[in-house]
Amino acid sequence: MTLQSSPSTFATGLTVLVGLVACALPVWLRVVRWPQLREQHADLAVPFIITTVLFGLLVVSLPTYDSIIPPDAYTLLTLVILAAVLVPWAVFCLRYTGRDHLLTNRRIGVISIVLYLFVTVLILDVTEMLPGSTLLTILLGIGIVGLFGATFAIVGMVLLSTYRDAELPMGQSLAVVLPPVVLMMASQGPGADPTTRTIVNATVLAVATGSLWMAVTRYDVLTRRPGTSRLGLRSVVTEMDEAVLIINTEENIVNANAAATALFGTDIVGESFESVLEQSVSSVRACDTLEYSTTTGTQTFDPRVSRITGGGGQRLGLTITLIDVTDREMRRQRIEVLNRILRHNVRNDLDVVLANSDRISNDEIRSTIKSTLQGTLRLSAKAREAEEVMSTVMTSPEEFDLTALAMAVADEFRSGDPSGDITVEAADIQIVSHQPVVRRILRELVENALKHADTDTPCVTITVRENPDGDTELIVADNGPGIPDLEQEVVADGRETQLKHGRGIGLWFVSWAVTQLGGELEFDQNNPTGSTVTVRLCD
Repeated sequence: MTLQSSPSTFATGLTVLVGLVACALPVWLRVVRWPQLREQHADLAVPFIITTVLFGLLVVSLPTYDSIIPPDAYTLLTLVILAAVLVPWAVFCLRYTGRDHLLTNRRIGVISIVLYLFVTVLILDVTEMLPGSTLLTILLGIGIVGLFGATFAIVGMVLLSTYRDAELPMGQSLAVVLPPVVLMMASQGPGADPTTRTIVNATVLAVATGSLWMAVTRYDVLTRRPGTSRLGLRSVVTEMDEAVLIINTEENIVNANAAATALFGTDIVGESFESVLEQSVSSVRACDTLEYSTTTGTQTFDPRVSRITGGGGQRLGLTITLIDVTDREMRRQRIEVLNRILRHNVRNDLDVVLANSDRISNDEIRSTIKSTLQGTLRLSAKAREAEEVMSTVMTSPEEFDLTALAMAVADEFRSGDPSGDITVEAADIQIVSHQPVVRRILRELVENALKHADTDTPCVTITVRENPDGDTELIVADNGPGIPDLEQEVVADGRETQLKHGRGIGLWFVSWAVTQLGGELEFDQNNPTGSTVTVRLCD
């Protein structure tokens, strides 16, 4: 038997064996792995299985159809296989990297028809049988170049996506792209006799088969994909409730998410930003809020503008997120109006009533009215002071002596009204925070303990210490009746109702202030009676 004219029995057997191993892969996936893949990973498993089925069938049947291929066309066998599996493999890769939005049934159908016509021409070598074969040969050459270009583009996309994903090894994506790469390289190998080419082809097909097996056994490419982060970012933009606009350097809208389309009631892609929002980009960037008449009425938005830059830092465009703050702005306006009414109008009226209360002849009624009015005025004043103190949180923090501050507050209440036995247990601790806010927190806690005391001589202990975690703790303990559970629950829940509400604003202020300082607030029972409030100021 001569080896120059036909493939040897060894080469043919090797090719068939490789084909059988390749065919076993989709069978194993369908029988063993499919129950695990069906729920969440069918989008990857289906095109991968189709790829391996086509690859395995073409390889195992190679001895059948290589007899109809001219001997000088043996170098194109691997190219035929590549063209036959390119569509399902490309679908897998696009989904694998999170770019499945590029896929449509129409695109897949057109590309499949073109590729399989290309395969038919290669196998049957019809370029010599048809008139105008020169033109057909040129088109065939262009098709081969396009096939190589598409393959290289997809390979680069897969490798780049894996490189950007720190969680996945590069070997995983190498196992995905190696089969088409070796098929493409084998088709460009030097010419040789049919037997040598068959052995080379069998070797290349064995490498491709081994790579496919490794991709799903060692790396499990069907469940771990670099496209997860890309899909996550895309879903954040496309599915978020806020409208997101992407504009280019000419301030034209080049993309918009579904929320933006619903907001404006039409597809605004291609329109200029100014024609849609009736404001320029520069004016939007300069404003805190903007109003726009949408399909649901006039709404107020908080515009967030971010630059889109290239790898060299060049400006490519902007993203503008329109956050609907209509309810927030309405609530802010209502609070401002009610605050003005309570702090000014009502307070002024209460001053008038208090000034005229002396005209009431009944001493008991006059005393009750004056006491109630004075309490209401004190509450109004406390609210105003709390608001002023909280505004200092917007300034830069400063270092101060917390122990000295605690002693100053204690001295204030030892001789003030209400008063009591105030003890300070403190180490020498310096902290960096907002001193007026911390002072106000401590004053509120001490005043609350003294005001609600049920003994003639209320005792309050202020402790300043550093806990084992290195955080500074400010603790106020008393021997009174304790803070009611309902009061603690309301502050902990962060909301009041008609049935669940506190007795004032003191503890609310403490909670707000501690939160603004980035600290923690805890309530506990003192032994044997009273309550313990811990303010933890974290670094």
